[in-house]
Amino acid sequence: MKGKICFTSIDVEREGIEDLSKILDIFKKYNIPATLFVTGEVLEKYSHLAREWASNYEIASHSFTHRFWNTLNSEEKKQELKNFINLYQNIFQRKPLGFRAPSHIINEEGLKLLEEMGFLYDSSIVPHYPPFKKYRGYKGRAPLLPYCPRDRKILEIPVRGQVFGIPLAGAWIRGLPLWFYKILFLIYRPNFITLNMHSWDVLDPCFLNKLEKILKILKKRNYLFHNGEQILKNR
Repeated sequence: MKGKICFTSIDVEREGIEDLSKILDIFKKYNIPATLFVTGEVLEKYSHLAREWASNYEIASHSFTHRFWNTLNSEEKKQELKNFINLYQNIFQRKPLGFRAPSHIINEEGLKLLEEMGFLYDSSIVPHYPPFKKYRGYKGRAPLLPYCPRDRKILEIPVRGQVFGIPLAGAWIRGLPLWFYKILFLIYRPNFITLNMHSWDVLDPCFLNKLEKILKILKKRNYLFHNGEQILKNR
């Protein structure tokens, strides 16, 4: 990858669907490509909206039911993926490229299963996380840049935060003052970072205003915005 890259994504779950267009309108205003990691339940219920989203954004998998993968056995995980893929193919006449595990809970067995099911990239692993915040996702060390896990062909697009692992994510954007992020990007500008949020972040009245200002900060710092498919093609 050339230049500073920001992987932009939204985890689309049950809440906030009707107002998701407010986030997408901001992306459209600033010409921001993004990946929407959509659950199968949302895809099934809101297929008409998903077709609209797909005209401008990549639609990827966020599992079918959003059950955490550490509560499922191997066959249940496989069935989740099968159900999603079948529904996705019925709607879009193609297979999904990418996947993000609910709550980022995945392990090597899960990555192997994704590859076997035909996924080309995953974006579940958080390679570093603030030490004061409990993290229940992937356990183990991982690179801070997109990489192929050992003995795997699937690309991992890590959910990378800022310095000390502070995420550029919906809940953190809502909770931290804007000046905090301005200072972070004055002192440290990693070559790869992720901007991720949930559909329900839009329910916070302050979120949209802060999101727009975050995008301006990133653009001022010369970040290029990519979705998962673009990162996959430029690997």
